[in-house]
Amino acid sequence: MAADTSSRWSPEGSPDRWHLALSIVVATWAIWNLATIETATWGATAAGFVAFAIASGPIAASSVGTRVGARFREVGYTGRALVIAGFAVGIWGAVPLLGVSAARVSSFGLGGMLGVVAVIVVRAGHSHVARDA
Repeated sequence: MAADTSSRWSPEGSPDRWHLALSIVVATWAIWNLATIETATWGATAAGFVAFAIASGPIAASSVGTRVGARFREVGYTGRALVIAGFAVGIWGAVPLLGVSAARVSSFGLGGMLGVVAVIVVRAGHSHVARDA
């Protein structure tokens, strides 16, 4: 039988009410954006959902993911903000050079947000079931 690695997905433990409330806000915002933009690319949305869910769930729980997460936390809030801002600038700078539409990138990002929300909900459900058992 395969080992259950979902219990290791959250190094800080199960999501608290703040995480769940923020997840609801993010999911609502992402769904609203996808519903109101005329150029949503559903394939990119699905790809973003899967990619981010895998990256923030099982990959983050792997030995490599654990080391990357520890290093990311070591750089502090300013370092994290700089890494995230640099990544965002790099993506938005590469989009026109690669000829990828902004709608596709936005759809991928919105799907990614929903993927992370899904991982948080799974973590919360798993911890609730484990607590009741």
